Amino acid sequence: MTLQSYLFVPGDKERIIKKALTSDADIVIIDLEDAIAEDEKENARQVLSTIVEEVNLQQRPVGVRINGIDTGHWQADLKVVFKSNIKWIMLPKCESAEDIEQLIHLVEQNYISNFSIIPLIESAKGVLNAYKIATSHDSIQRLAFGSVDYLLDIGAVPSKQETELLFARSMLINSSVAAGIESPIDCPYIDFNNEEGFIETVTNAKYLGMQAKLLIHPKQIELLHKLYKPSDEEINQSKAIVQLFEEALSNGKAAIAYQGKMIDYPVYKQAKRNISRNHIIGIK
Repeated sequence: MTLQSYLFVPGDKERIIKKALTSDADIVIIDLEDAIAEDEKENARQVLSTIVEEVNLQQRPVGVRINGIDTGHWQADLKVVFKSNIKWIMLPKCESAEDIEQLIHLVEQNYISNFSIIPLIESAKGVLNAYKIATSHDSIQRLAFGSVDYLLDIGAVPSKQETELLFARSMLINSSVAAGIESPIDCPYIDFNNEEGFIETVTNAKYLGMQAKLLIHPKQIELLHKLYKPSDEEINQSKAIVQLFEEALSNGKAAIAYQGKMIDYPVYKQAKRNISRNHIIGIK
């Protein structure tokens, strides 16, 4: 199943976590990091332990964003994750392959298998090291982008056009493709009451190659899924391109004209990909 919506929930709010687990989010990420005050970290771990006892977390994808390895909390976070049998670990402030190695070392010490790590890239150094991070271990299925800390790190100011995010998004997309892993998870859109802005940011990132997004409110889930699903017009056009091009190939031609545009192998392959993605989304 292709995961598109990654819903953050604060790790110290038991009621909100339980409600999120019944949502249509593809995966729920229980946050033990930025959403939790320093003096509430242990309480959040206790809440997670309580939920594990009351709810069967194996019925749907669930992950935990632990605290960064530059803090004194990440090892205690992981112990709770291991006991809960949660298999998705999001590592914030990830800047290098060495960060992943430290995490892997503790995971292997506890004999944990079949787990997935989502490195959250949130700094200039992390962006530049994205490919090394993506290829550092086979448990990494995709990267994620955290724009708020990234903009703070590079000294940029958020804009409506999001031009300040273009380089980082492109780097993560290119690094992911080169590493042979899934497309990155785009950054959260924090103004969750601004539907117009949400549509614009999702569309911009989608055109670049992002195929998943971090969410901070359940109201964003349904709209995200709609925005990621190709329109009927796009699918019909892709089907027409595939049919016409394959007919041309049978006649010894590898380039044809369609609606005033040249159709060759790259365009044909893109059309087939669009159809395939729609099929996957439909199954989900």
